[in-house]
Amino acid sequence: MRPLNLQIGVTNGSCLEKATNLAKMFNSALPEMLKKLEKQLPGFKYTIFNFFKVLADSIDNPTKYGLKISETACCGTGPFRGIPSCGGKRQVKEYELCENVKDYLFFDSVHPSEQAYQKYTELLWNGTPDVVAPYNLKSFFELST
Repeated sequence: MRPLNLQIGVTNGSCLEKATNLAKMFNSALPEMLKKLEKQLPGFKYTIFNFFKVLADSIDNPTKYGLKISETACCGTGPFRGIPSCGGKRQVKEYELCENVKDYLFFDSVHPSEQAYQKYTELLWNGTPDVVAPYNLKSFFELST
């Protein structure tokens, strides 16, 4: 995976290693904790969507998600349009806006585009266990009927 971070002050495209490691630790610990709760609480069911994994895959393989551009935000300024300045209402007033937001993974420096979220919701609804487990939402709701 090519690291990407569109935050202020990051000019070389590298991820913030500490934050990434914390997210990985949390993503590893949460399923174990929920499995314990499931054993302790009769009828307790849960589902986890691995947003971290899906977002990382989106960055590396944007076309898999119907996107073209994953390294630059649609709206912003500076490197990767990563300085959050959309609308000119922040400290930095200048910004660029892409022509077709549907091509972009990121709308601005931190928010995926509507197109990306559409793909993510499809995965959450009927995705495979590698990204949503132990149930996708479709099967999760079928459990209660």
